[in-house]
Amino acid sequence: MWHQPTFLSRERLRPMLHKSAFLLGVLAFAAPLAAHADAVPDAVAKTLATDYQLNCTAATDPTDANLNAAFALLSPDFVSIDMKGKQTAHDAFIAQNKQQIKLLHITTCDNAVESETSPDPNTVVVDVTAKFAGQIQAPDGNHDLDASAKSEDTWKLVNGTWLQTQSKELRSLVKIDGKVVQDEGQ
Repeated sequence: MWHQPTFLSRERLRPMLHKSAFLLGVLAFAAPLAAHADAVPDAVAKTLATDYQLNCTAATDPTDANLNAAFALLSPDFVSIDMKGKQTAHDAFIAQNKQQIKLLHITTCDNAVESETSPDPNTVVVDVTAKFAGQIQAPDGNHDLDASAKSEDTWKLVNGTWLQTQSKELRSLVKIDGKVVQDEGQ
């Protein structure tokens, strides 16, 4: 449910929400793995933890090099699925997010793995919650941003490299200047 802060008009709030929704999508796959199930080999868990950390680095330091390295972890057939079921393919996801992330100033990125399973030796499914904070640029200045996003991420081993093939958004909570502006999902 959307709650409009009293100090922002709907026209000023909409770009901020699009930017925060984008970052939730990015960080949904950017959460480092804090723990892993016995079914996931240690080497795989360490590789994915490194990959997730690279994505957090891109969120907190969005240089072109960091963004390119993070987005290189997405398979060519990657699909992001929002809570309404809308799918965004690889190229569109990257194009949208590369521009928008530079308008955010993320200072912290903390993550928690809720589950991690390996349905087969070449697939890992991770339920993870990413929490982050920083500032968002708006027409009336910068505003404090606190957000969390829970997602179900699917990783596949492709030619010896783990690539993310899907990120399905399960929950998002966004606060701007301490006020809830988005609270959706389970």
